[in-house]
Amino acid sequence: MPAQPETPASSSPRSPRRAASDRSMQRATLIAAGVGLLADGVVLALAATRPESAALYGALVGTALTLVIVLPTVAISFAGPRMTPVTMAATVLGSWAVKMFVVILVLLLVRGQEALSAPWIGIALLVGGVSAMLVEASVLLRTRQPLDVAPADDPSGRS
Repeated sequence: MPAQPETPASSSPRSPRRAASDRSMQRATLIAAGVGLLADGVVLALAATRPESAALYGALVGTALTLVIVLPTVAISFAGPRMTPVTMAATVLGSWAVKMFVVILVLLLVRGQEALSAPWIGIALLVGGVSAMLVEASVLLRTRQPLDVAPADDPSGRS
């Protein structure tokens, strides 16, 4: 019986290592989103105790902007395993550009609004976005999934 050529696990489209890496990324983004929203919940509770309603409304806008920052990252972590590397890179770059555009546009639109407290917008955005980013980074660093790259057939690059 002819021997089947062995293919390395990393060359298959969905190797066990790659599937574990995908799950780690998905888990990290979900945990980060949860922590960011929980932290923003605390900010919202604090803003609700303020006598001026602008604090609460500002914190709500900041929380909405946190969602604009965090949720696309979660969506990409789930859609990414079905994308090619180039498509994934373009999606990540494009989503980052759209997120920044939306955040800057909203901040420009609400600037000077007396019904919204700018400091509370900043606090909610900072607490939610930064805590989510820190949690995601720490979870990913702890999992330390190996890079899953198939070796080149010819190191000289010739066919």
